Amino acid sequence: MLRAARLFLAAIAILGAGLVVGASPVFAQGTQAAEGESAANEPTRKTPAMRERVYTRLSEAQACAEMDDIQCAMRLLTEVREMQGLNSYETAQLWNFYAFIYFGQENYREAIQAYLQVLQQPDLPLGMETTTRFTLCQLYFQQEQYQESLNMLDSWFALADNPNPDAYILRAQIFYALEQYRNGIEPVQQGIRVAQEQGRAVQENWYRLLNVFYYELEDYPNVIETLRTLIQSWPKREYFIQLSAMYGQEGNEVAQLALWETTYEAGWLTRSNELVQLAQLLLGADIPVKAAKIMQAGLDDGTIESTETNWRVLSQAWQLAQEDEKAIPAMTRAAALAEDGEIDLRLAQSYQNLARYEECVETARTAIRKGDLRREDQANMILGACLFELKQYGQARTAFQAAAQDSRSRTNAQSWLDYVNVEEDREQQLQAALRR
Repeated sequence: MLRAARLFLAAIAILGAGLVVGASPVFAQGTQAAEGESAANEPTRKTPAMRERVYTRLSEAQACAEMDDIQCAMRLLTEVREMQGLNSYETAQLWNFYAFIYFGQENYREAIQAYLQVLQQPDLPLGMETTTRFTLCQLYFQQEQYQESLNMLDSWFALADNPNPDAYILRAQIFYALEQYRNGIEPVQQGIRVAQEQGRAVQENWYRLLNVFYYELEDYPNVIETLRTLIQSWPKREYFIQLSAMYGQEGNEVAQLALWETTYEAGWLTRSNELVQLAQLLLGADIPVKAAKIMQAGLDDGTIESTETNWRVLSQAWQLAQEDEKAIPAMTRAAALAEDGEIDLRLAQSYQNLARYEECVETARTAIRKGDLRREDQANMILGACLFELKQYGQARTAFQAAAQDSRSRTNAQSWLDYVNVEEDREQQLQAALRR
């Protein structure tokens, strides 16, 4: 509040000397940035001078404001307001001071009304009008009166000479608040062009805003291009992940995987779901060894959540890498967490492949006991085959008979039954011969 009052007195002193300024005490920094060099190049207007008695009272009001005596300041402003014959410039400065006080009290609605009174005055200095319009634009925006904010900014553009990029970005932000996403694209692009022409640095947030507009419009090719620009200029974890997701959505799995790997190598993938997704992408690209190592490391150190699904992914990776021995522990963990018997069935098959028949039998029986299998006949086929290798022919026959109840395994199961009978007869004959 005190800073605003000091800036106000400095402004009216300069204006009283016949100069035109374009800085608002309330929003001095933002307004100057948006106006650029307009005040220096603008045409002047013939404006009445401020008389001594008005200047004196406003100076006294400033002194009160500097001591935070708002009651005193308002009383002195009332005295000025009641003076007879105030000219348009004096009236404008009076309402300008009212606006500063209301703003300092966070009474934004009254501040808006005071600034509107400033604009009602004829022969207003161009710099003061442009400053007031820009300030009103910001106040309307703050009060979520977005259409009024846009209208005021458009009227400011009609007066401003060579605006800086910030004003275009503000216009885009208003369009975003109005959910007019298509209309917001051009102001951002214009702001970027103006910044480049004026030798100013283009801001990261401008491209972020542009990216939001494209995304809301489901213009995914332009989302990808904008994210590529963000990555090139401001490489951050979130942009790599977002761009990777967009590549995946557009079906470019090669580019998606490349970005995930880059993000992983940079140490930016730390969440369980992200590491699992990378592993799944690697599996899809037929790179199972790297997928397995990422899953194994994450599950071992706790970075990847210990769930049935994640242990299943690890086991699948090791199996595709033809590392059946390494797949066993992962499948065992997954099976222990699973309510159905599917993963136990896969584990039984792995034990069968490794000629670990006793473990195969135990796990196959667990799978059948848990149930909820897509193919119980397959479980019985594996169980029967492992029992056969252990020469437990009677139990093997029972398993194959159960499998034969399903038409999908009937022929194969019957072949096994015939084979079991032959082997059992041969074994019995051999044993009999040895006993003679």
